[in-house]
Amino acid sequence: MTPPDDWSDLSQVWTEGPPEPLRPDPDLIRRLRRRARLARLNFIVELAGGAVVLAVLVWSVAIRDLVWPAALAAVLFVAFALVMTLWSRRDGSNLLTDTPQAVLRSAIGQARLGRRWAWAGVAISLAGLIFVAAIALLVPPESDRSVATLLIGVIVLIGCIAGYGAHARGCRRRIAAHEAALRALSEP
Repeated sequence: MTPPDDWSDLSQVWTEGPPEPLRPDPDLIRRLRRRARLARLNFIVELAGGAVVLAVLVWSVAIRDLVWPAALAAVLFVAFALVMTLWSRRDGSNLLTDTPQAVLRSAIGQARLGRRWAWAGVAISLAGLIFVAAIALLVPPESDRSVATLLIGVIVLIGCIAGYGAHARGCRRRIAAHEAALRALSEP
């Protein structure tokens, strides 16, 4: 049995040429670049914030007579926060934009980094709650205002934990969507 002489596909390729290769989504590239800029800015602010806190800590010990156990607790907290910041930013993937698959792989890497940053933020916030408790025990409250300040700190840290959790869930959704798109591109 011979196949029918249907040359329509061949004539279409002959007259139209090969199909255009897929191009990366420019909107996704813009979003990835914006997120990369924001992540770099956030990283710089986190490192600078750690340096400012250490400077205030030195000032508090030298001028304000901060008790040494509280100063040590602050140093440990800041050191932990800085280590977690550095850990969360490791393996920062470069933004590749040459093919749609490369863009999606970059997006997946960026979302994984964002999820790691969010979990580091949760860990830092939990350590912050421990730090607030340590300060409450180590530094006697001088007034009702210091108790109120500690309570506000606890409320802010709980809010941070909720915010970091929401960010991690958003990153997980982005990872799933980008992985599904990458699978769809890989299928014949």
